[in-house]
Amino acid sequence: MSFNVLVIPEDFTKDEHILKPLIDRIMRDCGRKAQVQVCRNPNFQGVQAALNISALREVIALYPMVNLFILVVDRDGNAGRKQRTDQIESTLSIELLPQARRFLAEVAWQEVEVFILAGLSLPADWRWNEIRADANVKDTYFKQLVVLRQTLKYPHEGRKKLMAESISNWQRIKSRCPEDVVALIARASSGN
Repeated sequence: MSFNVLVIPEDFTKDEHILKPLIDRIMRDCGRKAQVQVCRNPNFQGVQAALNISALREVIALYPMVNLFILVVDRDGNAGRKQRTDQIESTLSIELLPQARRFLAEVAWQEVEVFILAGLSLPADWRWNEIRADANVKDTYFKQLVVLRQTLKYPHEGRKKLMAESISNWQRIKSRCPEDVVALIARASSGN
């Protein structure tokens, strides 16, 4: 029987190139042979829309074949965002429990582009703790990386290409992102 995972990003157009390989790899760490899809319908086009619990209930209804839903949004320097996603996860998990389906919500610290940066060798003058603390990591470090790696000409500034390289350094990603990646592996594994 197939185990189906639906990743719900705040905007799939760029995030899918980061989140699909990330969640595929997380599922492998969990010992799951999973079919991972990224939600394209609806495309929330923003964090507030993605955190709308009524809209998330509609997504769940649209995808009855999904065993595990994983909402991933950016923290964007908002300390209360994790509390909000925890609340959503708790509410929707209780609702899905009778159907033996699960809902997890995770906050990327600070933006999903940090997962690309986490697996790559970075310039010597970049400090990882500063990267993780930057609420606008996409506009600062990631855009610099795109220029350095000359991926601006690729679709979505080379996110797919850069993430493919990054994910090959899985242990580095896990060591640099324990609050989100390692935590999500543990939480996804607990439902096996």
